Amino acid sequence: MKHLFVSVIIPTYHDWEHLKLCINALRGQTYPAKYFEVIIINNAPEDTIPQLDLPDNFRIISESKPGSYAARNKGIYSAKGEILAFTDSDCIPCPDWIEQAVKLLVGGAQRVAGRMELFYKSDKLTPAEIYEKAFAFDQLKSTKLGGALTANMITWKDNFAKVGLFNDSLMSGGDNAWGWRAQEKGINVVYAPFVVVRHPARNTMRELLIKEKRIVGGFIDIERILPRSELWKRFLHNLLPPIKPFFRLIPKKDLSLLEKIVAGSVLMYLYLYRIYQRIRIAINQIGYIKQK
Repeated sequence: MKHLFVSVIIPTYHDWEHLKLCINALRGQTYPAKYFEVIIINNAPEDTIPQLDLPDNFRIISESKPGSYAARNKGIYSAKGEILAFTDSDCIPCPDWIEQAVKLLVGGAQRVAGRMELFYKSDKLTPAEIYEKAFAFDQLKSTKLGGALTANMITWKDNFAKVGLFNDSLMSGGDNAWGWRAQEKGINVVYAPFVVVRHPARNTMRELLIKEKRIVGGFIDIERILPRSELWKRFLHNLLPPIKPFFRLIPKKDLSLLEKIVAGSVLMYLYLYRIYQRIRIAINQIGYIKQK
């Protein structure tokens, strides 16, 4: 196989313990170390960086602008590779992650979206973990819409010259937003179930609510940059009850009946929380405008 130089880009924010696992996984890649670098972007420059045993092809840089997309953009600027591989600090890439992705790109793919494989704290799953098992990290769904989650996305560096960088004003959803722009320019995405990154499932309802709040903020940020013709359509779409996800639960063979009931209940709870957040933000915005 032809060995091209790959830059692995990992934003991190106060997450050194998880990052150590990610570093160990990347240290054990089947792809030769001399053909890839790992760029870790510390998005909390005031944080004290712990003592990390980094190989020669690993380095840490900093980005003071808040947000993982600002951090990823800093990584792109610093990257030496022809290929950019994105993952997150709490992810554990499988040993052949880089090798399998490079094969696809060399074979003609423009963008590769790999599979996200969840793992859990114990065999007895919490309601939050059951929900994650049913719905989290649906990379295949993202690719059908033209996007890809940056927890496991690999592409040619030249594509960022064609499409532009990530929108660093977004706190969530910037990966799919970049993917949609790429799709519009004819840069298609391939879903690769054998290009695997393992990700810990969120364990508590609090973690799910924090994520949901971030996603709502991402929806609102994306809506602000949409053309007016698309704005109401997307706004209303994001308020629709989660009917399709409910129906997707029914045929899932990896979930028991009880797990389907739990996952559906959590899904509805998060939907109501999302509506609450959108109303709260709208009221605050109206109040701000009146004050002005």
